[in-house]
Formats: sequence, structure tokens, C-alpha cells
Amino acid sequence: MIYLDYAATTPMSASALEAYRQASLRFFGNASSLHDTGTEAERALEGARRAIASLLDVSRDGLFFTGCGSEASFLALASLALSRQDKGRHIITSTIEHSSVRNSFQWLESNGFDVTWISTDRDGVIQADRVREALRDDTILVSVQHVNSEIGTVHPLEEIGRLLLDHPALFHSDLVQSFGKLPLKPEELHLDSFTISAHKIHGPKGLGAAWISPKLSWRPFIPETIHEHGFRPGTVDVPAIAAFAVAAREAFANLQANLETVHSLKKIFLETVSLEPAVVRVEGNNARTSPYILGLTTRGMEGQFAMLECNQRGIAFSTGSACQVNQQKPSPTLLAMGRNEEEARQFVRISLDPELTERDIRRAGEILRRVMEEHLQLSKSVL
Repeated sequence: MIYLDYAATTPMSASALEAYRQASLRFFGNASSLHDTGTEAERALEGARRAIASLLDVSRDGLFFTGCGSEASFLALASLALSRQDKGRHIITSTIEHSSVRNSFQWLESNGFDVTWISTDRDGVIQADRVREALRDDTILVSVQHVNSEIGTVHPLEEIGRLLLDHPALFHSDLVQSFGKLPLKPEELHLDSFTISAHKIHGPKGLGAAWISPKLSWRPFIPETIHEHGFRPGTVDVPAIAAFAVAAREAFANLQANLETVHSLKKIFLETVSLEPAVVRVEGNNARTSPYILGLTTRGMEGQFAMLECNQRGIAFSTGSACQVNQQKPSPTLLAMGRNEEEARQFVRISLDPELTERDIRRAGEILRRVMEEHLQLSKSVL
């Protein structure tokens, strides 16, 4: 099977897996325990926290580990919004956020917050002007993703962040699809908070992290929590966090080389598919998308059909974010871009990784092209 669904998850790297094994043997203690075994685990935990924070040039004091990226987003957004509700209850996000952020804002909305949902332009970009137009005196929080998980759009966070420097609203971003893949300095983006995930960069599943600037106060979502400085309950998974740190260091050490490789693979894939835009359309503005994610509309064929046909021929890709495809709904990103439901159901997502070979990519492109050609011939014969 040629796997092209790396935006959904990645296999653990050999070094991350070995780090997990070693840490499981050496640092099995509860990092909150006061005996020596607990102290050793706490030292390993803080070493990993320091390593990940240093990759982004942020304070380790603001980095909190969670059970996944989705949980990290919810806890960060809820903690920040609830702690500032005396200053206002207006919050802003976009219509194309990952389901974890959308669901968090819907929860806040059901608990009395007033949400403005910003739409995209036709290329799926959240423009700073739309954030400016939505701001109010009682706006306390804005959350805009960095990279869209379906079409790979890279949003202008630095421009939005500069805009918010003159406003008291806090700025959060879901960095899950850009962490370890694109050049990233949260301070330059003027972020007050962000969330990341381990399993998107060849780290372990079931592990994410949220960062909140230590300059800010926040309210724990669950009172009386002692772990992770009150941010999240539950014994911390030190071995997984050690593996996360190793995977993150590898990703950042190879970031530029990986980018160049993936750019080349994306180009080869599109050249191999080589179908007319009337048959396969690339979604989004290519100049503003991550090379790791390629969103395609397969005209006249439902994305799920294309996915199943290619799966039978040894190619694995998805019809959107793994957190929503089981609901059998059309792509929310395409709907937000103005596509109708039929067009949004014709969507497939190819997501790449540097471990793929040129041979893999050519083979995958040939199979998708063949599936589309066969479908077009069948459609013509039916007509």
C-alpha cells in the first residue's frame, strides 16, 4: 500500500519509537510523585518540555502536554475565554477551522459566548481584513488556523497578529499541520497561544500540547487539577513526551530539506495525474498552500468513490480531515469557499511526506488518473 494520508497521521520514526521504549523502562514513575523514581520522571518530562519549547523559541513555562491536539485546542480556548469573560464575551474564528476548534467555539457559544464565524475568500484564505471587520470592543479571543487540514491553505497569521497588537483580544492558532513542517516562530506571528500534535510528525499518537504565554492568566477548565500546572488532569505520559521531543527535533533539523523533497513530490504527482482542470481541479491558491497537503476536486466522481477505487489498487488517501470523514459529510472547507454540496463531495485529499519515493508518487498519480479516465468513459457510455 502506498500511503498518502500523512495529514491524518504518520508512523512513528525509528528514533522516536526507541526513545519511547527507553523512557518506558527508565522513567516509568509518576512525574508528580516526590520519591526519587518520580523525580527522575519529572526531570525527563521537563527536559522534553524544554526541548520542544526551544525549537519554537517560546518559554517552556507556557507549554502544557495533553492527550491530543484536539484536547489541547479545547483546553486552551476554553481556559482563555472563561478567564476573560468579565471583559467581554465576543470571540472570533473561521468557518474552515479543524473540527476540534469549531467544536470548541460551538461549546463556548452554547455557554453564552457570542461567536463571529469569518468566511474565506474563493481560494480558502482567511484575510486579515475580515478579522478587522469582525473585531468589537468586547472581543476577547481570536483563533485562526495556520494551515488548513483539507486544502493546505497557509493563512496570513503574521498580518492578523500585527492587527491584534492594537486590540486587547488574545490570538490563538492551531499549528498542528505546520509544526515541524513549515518555518515557524510563534513570536513573529504575535501568538498568545497555540496548539500542536505529536503524531503528525512521526511521534506517538494520543499526545498534543498547548502553549499559553506565561504573561497571561488563565482559568483551569477542570478545577483542582494538579498535573501540568493545573492545565489538564491525569498522570503525564512521560515516555510518549520523550518520544515527541525526539520526533520534533528530527523534524526541525530536516525541515528545509524535507520541504524541498515534498515540493518536488507534489509537482511530480500533479504532472503524472495530468488531467484537464475540467476533470481534476487543484483547490486553493498554490502560492499560499503547504506542499504537504494537496486538495483535489474530482469532477463528476464522489471523493469517497475515488478513494475506495484507489484503495483497492493499493493507494491510500482520504476525503478530508480524519476527524470528520466518518460523518460522510461534504468537505466543510469547500462549502465555506462557496462550492455546493455536490462539488464538496467530489473532494479528495492527498497528503505527502519526505519518506515517499518518486516511484511511489508516480504510481499513485497513474492510478488516480486511470480511475478518473475509466469513470469518464463509463459516464459517457451511460449517456
